[in-house]
Amino acid sequence: MFRAMKRAALRRRLASFPFAALVFFALARTGEAEPQGTQQVAEAASSASDFERLLQKLEAEEKALRTELNNGTAELSVVKTRIVLRGRAYYKLVRAGLLPAGGGFDSLVDHAAKVERTRLSLERDLALEKRLTARSVEIGERLTRLRAEREPLEIQREAMLRARTALAQADERRAAFARAFETSERPDHVAIYGADLGPTEVDARAGFRSLKGRLLLPITGRAEVRRVSRGGDVRGVELAAPIGTAVRSVAAGRVAFADSYDDYGLTVLLDHGDHYYTLYASLGSVDVKVGETIAAGARVGTVGGESGKAPALVFEVRKNADTLDAATWLGL
Repeated sequence: MFRAMKRAALRRRLASFPFAALVFFALARTGEAEPQGTQQVAEAASSASDFERLLQKLEAEEKALRTELNNGTAELSVVKTRIVLRGRAYYKLVRAGLLPAGGGFDSLVDHAAKVERTRLSLERDLALEKRLTARSVEIGERLTRLRAEREPLEIQREAMLRARTALAQADERRAAFARAFETSERPDHVAIYGADLGPTEVDARAGFRSLKGRLLLPITGRAEVRRVSRGGDVRGVELAAPIGTAVRSVAAGRVAFADSYDDYGLTVLLDHGDHYYTLYASLGSVDVKVGETIAAGARVGTVGGESGKAPALVFEVRKNADTLDAATWLGL
């Protein structure tokens, strides 16, 4: 019960810190197709900066307190040793009495002065010991409070690192997806399976464009096909099939992208030369790597599934970054 109450208290404290907004913004951005506005980014960055300054201030204070505590502990040890030695000396002087043997008036004065000096030194050491002990207790209590204050901040620091990593990965995926359309080379040859292309033999040297209307279906076995639109323009197709169904390349090509990409989910982009590409999205797994050259009909992954939606593969054909009518290219 105590642990549950402590976790609940931490959640309440986390909600009060300004960086919570940044973490929410960062994690939310990873699932959006478009980046947030520059003003919102600037506000989040400002909150992060305030958070870092606060955490650095607490860390600096804790470091200074620990240094002071270590120095005070060492000094206290010396003072305690001195108290023992002076206490013994004072005891011996007092026990010797006011008139040491063989002494006169001058000897009495010297002895009395020595006793008084020892007493005063002992009192100063005892007072110093009291102050050092009190300060050690005070520092210990402050360090306990600092740990309590830093605990939720350190949790937020971990969240910040995860958010920054997620943002960087999302940006890198977007950049990699965009870079995939920047270069395209026409392959020396196109490897195809005649049985999958139908009765008409295709000259591989004619390139990907010659396969329009006769591309292999990207799903093996039975699949229900429907057209899908993005931005109001019907271009891609969705092939419904059970989760785990093999997804294959519709033609030979080079893997230009293989990673998660915005609302497409897990995605593979194949470069077929002459700036023609095919896109396979909403995958459950990927079986190819970027830079790998694969043959027509080669397995690129499996059909995945999203919560609340029937499992299906999203397939698109693109020329440069423009989406073409995928159904026409498949001969549907």
